[in-house]
Amino acid sequence: MQPNKQTTSAFERDLFPEFRAASFSPPKHSQDLCIPQRKWEFLCHTLYLRKYPFLLGPKGCGKSSVAMELAEAMKMDFYAFDMGQAFKPKKMFLGGLVIGDEGKTLAVRSEFFKAFTAGRPTLIFLDELTRIPMVAANFLMTILDRKQSYLYDEDSGNRYDKGKDVLFVAAGNTGFAYVSTQRLDSAFEDRFIKVQLDYLAPEEEAGLIMQRYPAVKAAAARQLSDVARLLRQAEQKEALTVSLSTRQVLDAAAYLQLGYSLREVVEEVILTNYVIAGEQLVARSLVQMI
Repeated sequence: MQPNKQTTSAFERDLFPEFRAASFSPPKHSQDLCIPQRKWEFLCHTLYLRKYPFLLGPKGCGKSSVAMELAEAMKMDFYAFDMGQAFKPKKMFLGGLVIGDEGKTLAVRSEFFKAFTAGRPTLIFLDELTRIPMVAANFLMTILDRKQSYLYDEDSGNRYDKGKDVLFVAAGNTGFAYVSTQRLDSAFEDRFIKVQLDYLAPEEEAGLIMQRYPAVKAAAARQLSDVARLLRQAEQKEALTVSLSTRQVLDAAAYLQLGYSLREVVEEVILTNYVIAGEQLVARSLVQMI
């Protein structure tokens, strides 16, 4: 016997406390963010369901920008922390003890602690999570527990619960950069909803260039996107260490509409991204194939 629709709906609400009727419309992001609309809506729904997105993708594909846009669109305070630098997790997550003017020991709370216990809607961005030291990952196991998230201060013996409207979003690299980083425990990864991000396909990026800068010809837009594709592939294969973001490609395209040639734009805007790393000659040799 088939259950009637009304019974099924009531069952879903009882079984899944977060179940809601279709009453949430994902907010819009700014025009500066380059992300497929369905992917953006999925991320907004993930936060709406009070789950934690884990943005996975190559360097320079916009993970940090997506996290910041999510906080702004969802009207949340935003705090970012580099998990690759969490070599002293107690100090990062809780804070430390200092000697006051009167010789008394005082607890100075960290920025993470203040964000974690905030009473306002807050989004905590855990950047470079795939590079987190294991000792810090152990701290995060309880911090990221969606049923009983808390920080325990062994010095005072106090437990501090997460703010009711505090959520997390994390980011990590994939590809060659990912496999060379910290392997995360499966129970740790299960605390997240993994979301794959990537660069735009060349034809999509060329379309974006022409959308932003209508004066740029289609052939030039496609050639510029092909240059970006080659350089990104080289970074993913570890021939280069510098990634090329969509924003940098759009910066270069802005000069095309002013009459600069593609060769001039690549030389003056694209390849200069590789000067500090000493990889300009390698990058130039790659783009000469186009």
